[in-house]
Amino acid sequence: MAMKTKARAMTGLTLGGVLLALGGCAHPQGAVPARGEMIAYVGTQADGPGQGIVALELDPRTGTLGAPVLAAEADHPTWVLVDAARHRLFTVSEVGKPGEVDGTLASYGYDPASGALSLLGRGGSGGAGPTHLALSPDGGTLFVANYSSGIVASSAIGAGGAPGATPVIVLQHIGSGPSPRQKGPHAHGVTLDPSGRFLLAADLGTDKVYLYHFDDARHTLEPAAEPFVMLPPGSGPRHAVFAPDGRHVFVLTEMEGAIHSFAWDARKGRLREVSRVALDAPDFAGRRSGSELAVSRDGRFLYAGNRGANTLQVYAVDRNGALTPVQVIDCGGRTPWGFSLAPDGRWLMVANQGGNGEGAQGNVALFVVDPASGRLTDSGTRMPVYKPSSVAFIEEAVP
Repeated sequence: MAMKTKARAMTGLTLGGVLLALGGCAHPQGAVPARGEMIAYVGTQADGPGQGIVALELDPRTGTLGAPVLAAEADHPTWVLVDAARHRLFTVSEVGKPGEVDGTLASYGYDPASGALSLLGRGGSGGAGPTHLALSPDGGTLFVANYSSGIVASSAIGAGGAPGATPVIVLQHIGSGPSPRQKGPHAHGVTLDPSGRFLLAADLGTDKVYLYHFDDARHTLEPAAEPFVMLPPGSGPRHAVFAPDGRHVFVLTEMEGAIHSFAWDARKGRLREVSRVALDAPDFAGRRSGSELAVSRDGRFLYAGNRGANTLQVYAVDRNGALTPVQVIDCGGRTPWGFSLAPDGRWLMVANQGGNGEGAQGNVALFVVDPASGRLTDSGTRMPVYKPSSVAFIEEAVP
């Protein structure tokens, strides 16, 4: 089904009902097995009328990318998270001021045939400046990292799919670091382990990864027996991802610009560092800035975003969790904020805060993934999107 038809269907259910006049063109690429169309929801750092969550249609057989459509008006929806099993999309509203005004969470139902969003409800994030989300396996608990206030919270999801008006539990991080950016805690990422028993919270302000035991029945968190691991002073932990088999965890540091690999003890909830790899060479003259991580479905490759060098970087993962560089490739714009692998594992879409044309204010760029080597090939596809920050895919129903 053509995106033009889809756009009409989607705007009927959006909050603003506005088609973004962003232009751009699509560039067909190498064929992949037909699996039906896909839709990518793009979180943004935009606010105001006519701004919010953007949707783009991807034909995985050809790499054709449809024009951007405003799927829902929202203020600073910087992180988007898909609950594919229940056809829900969760997002933050990265607003608020510590100790005064909290940010918000929102939940939308989506139509897998058209991508249309319908608001299910909103709730408080428990802190200011929420930046990241995670979801329990049963879809009943939503976890949020509040960057500005250094707070991690858990929210119960009601039967209708909406987050609670207030979180079930709010946990305040304490501490600071040596950088001027680390005057206080800044919870930046939350990640649930594959067993669903432990939550990891990367805190940029305290150089710690906090570990919490999760009680599914009560939607609550409490510090694990070893409540945190320290990373190098001034490193600024940002996000963590688990290998699919749950044996290893990879932590990306923003200010240090490095990936730390840990062995994970799922029974005790403990981390043991096994290796570290820097994103940049020792003589790199720019500002180091790691942004995002993703692991291939088979666990053989790790993908990293490097905002300092404007690159995407690929690493092979060995059986012990150690990383070997495979590739460094231009991100297709500037300042790669976030990215996501498509459900079929054959495409990667990156949200670049700066575009690659004069006057551009951001784009999404599409890359082809070679499942055998892990390497990326730039498809040449670019779509202008204002201040994109994250990407989440859904697969549409096959006609």
